[in-house]
Amino acid sequence: MIEAGYPWEDMVKSVEEFRNRQSDIPDQVADSVAGQNILVDLRISELLDTAAKLFDRAFRNPAAMAEESAQLAQELQRVAAGKSTWAPSRNDKRFHDPAWTENTFYKSLLQGYMAWSQSLQNFAEKVGFEAKEAGRAKFLLSQISEALAPTNFLLSNPAAIKAAIDSGGKTLLDGYQSFLEDAVEGRPIPSQVDFGSFKVGDNLAVTPGDVVMRHEMFELIQYAPQTEQVWHRPILFVPSIINKYYAFDLAPGRSLFEFLVKSGFTLFSMVFRNPRPEHDHWGMEAYIEAIDAAFRAVQEISGVEDPHTIAVCGAAPIVVSLAGYYAARGQRNIGSMTLFVAPLDTFGMTETPGLGAFVDPKLNDIVKRWPTSKDRVSADEFTLLFAMLRPNDLIWNYWVNNYLMGKQPAAFDVLYWNADGTGMTAQFNRDFRKFVEENPLARSGAMTVKGTAITNISKLDFDSYVIGAATDHICPWPTVYRSAQMLGERCQFILGGSGHIQTIVCPPGNPKSVYYTNSDNSSSPEQWLRTANRSEGTWWDHFSAWCGKRSGPMVPAPSSPGSARRPSLGKAPGTYVFEKVR
Repeated sequence: MIEAGYPWEDMVKSVEEFRNRQSDIPDQVADSVAGQNILVDLRISELLDTAAKLFDRAFRNPAAMAEESAQLAQELQRVAAGKSTWAPSRNDKRFHDPAWTENTFYKSLLQGYMAWSQSLQNFAEKVGFEAKEAGRAKFLLSQISEALAPTNFLLSNPAAIKAAIDSGGKTLLDGYQSFLEDAVEGRPIPSQVDFGSFKVGDNLAVTPGDVVMRHEMFELIQYAPQTEQVWHRPILFVPSIINKYYAFDLAPGRSLFEFLVKSGFTLFSMVFRNPRPEHDHWGMEAYIEAIDAAFRAVQEISGVEDPHTIAVCGAAPIVVSLAGYYAARGQRNIGSMTLFVAPLDTFGMTETPGLGAFVDPKLNDIVKRWPTSKDRVSADEFTLLFAMLRPNDLIWNYWVNNYLMGKQPAAFDVLYWNADGTGMTAQFNRDFRKFVEENPLARSGAMTVKGTAITNISKLDFDSYVIGAATDHICPWPTVYRSAQMLGERCQFILGGSGHIQTIVCPPGNPKSVYYTNSDNSSSPEQWLRTANRSEGTWWDHFSAWCGKRSGPMVPAPSSPGSARRPSLGKAPGTYVFEKVR
């Protein structure tokens, strides 16, 4: 147990510090994905609109600009006189080179840059915006200031200059070649990974299985048993709508799918298709129908009326809504439900730092005037938007590493998955915006599926398991904890001790992995954590035991995939996972 009075903020901070020490590869890169729940409200269009409003306010309120300019001029005078106290954070790796503290020119350049960056943020607060508008303006201006950091330019980056001199210019030639490769490939940001080191179906997504159903919107994979006996009740995995499913099936030894199959579970997984423009009519209703079809297929193949289900991130509200529909119709089609980093109370999204400013009902008036095609979000736009969440780590770190320093990005499986993006249909984007605005799962009777009001989700007649991640900045764990509370007394909440992706990829054997459990979900997040049990190891083991207890007896493993009606259509990982749509 964590002792009473334990500072829960310190726990989360200590986990974050450990995570930052683990590797030179910034795990923040991987942990900035899977943010569909917020990014439907962050679009390049909104940023351009914010820029226009900023210019307008600057002309309408010249006093604010004059005041901030005068204060900046005074601070720059202190910098020039050597009296400035500006200093970067110790965690800001951009300025670790000794020149930034020992060389007068570079020190002054750094302090002037920091003063200017802060001045931009101050200006956004002074021009008279409402709170949400000010938040969007600060986000936009931070993108500008991070892009113009002195480390992003050769002549003002002492480390890059030194590397160029020491290599006889080779780093610049290598960097130019990397820049050309990214430009030819049309990548929206610098490469974050060595793409040549990985291949889906070769060293990623290699858990053996067969495609047993091919639907217009998804393929259904049944994984081959690796034990002589399996649990009676199978599992249907429903991945995020906009992220490739194989984050849960990375390399052997790092794959949750492999772990579950070796633990005796019969596992099925949906593999959503990467939608093309002709699929823009697919909305939430279409995805509900698709997931329902997958349930029916699993029932038919396994002969089990009520399989378990695992739903991830933005797919979770759809699965929960479908579960409520089943309950309203008196159908027991689900044995248990597990949700991974899934906020069901969408009002909680407004509390997400930075991005919460884009969850604003006032934006909907603008969106409703757009043509439907404008709501489509391409894989490249998602890549750029995700990167803008942490531009230093996700864009400019690689700009410097690849182009100025002439280095190759790391060969890291999670980053390859991160770069293998998918898009979002126009109709789903619109539907999800409306879902976020109306927050129907938090209000009894407000959510309808196929014209039927769903059962109150706290009254579902099966157990549920909700997983949060302690240092997740996309889906903050208190928001995910609220989902567990909404699901009622039959819900088990688990808190992984790291970030979004590290909580997914958490195989046994890592001595530093931890998770937290507490059977009482009635208290505040702070109180829940203060009284939680801290366990060493991975939540995978905890979940396997929890799910096994709800899976019935052990039975002989299936001798072949599919059924007479649904024979194998080919080996996993199928065909849809390879489709790329820019």
